[in-house]
Amino acid sequence: MAAADRLHLNAFGHAYLGLGAVVICVLFYLALAAQITQASYDIARLQDQQRQLVAEQDQLQYQEVTRHAPAEVQRAAAQSGMDRTTPTKFVVPQPVAINLQAPIGAAPTDSTPLWQRMVAAVVDRVVGAHDVMAATR
Repeated sequence: MAAADRLHLNAFGHAYLGLGAVVICVLFYLALAAQITQASYDIARLQDQQRQLVAEQDQLQYQEVTRHAPAEVQRAAAQSGMDRTTPTKFVVPQPVAINLQAPIGAAPTDSTPLWQRMVAAVVDRVVGAHDVMAATR
């Protein structure tokens, strides 16, 4: 037996079944379109809220900067009873021993003549003595 015979559908039954499938597809499409529209409204609302929050953050940063400005700090200190006093004593500067005529760079670490250093290196290699340079001074 065929499926049509088992369901006892005639030509109108097939048309109704097809029309029902189309109506279900259209309903699914409309539901999906409604969800997409709602999501786009939510995105637009969240973007507007973000713009408002960024503007509020900028305003708060401006207020913070102006509150820490020197004039504002001085005004707040005066309101709370603080007063700037003139210093009664200054620190006496200490003389600094800097030779501005000295050559730039590190000072030579060894002022022994080169020929003495070379002789000491040869003697050190040959004899193995470590105190040759100390003995010459």
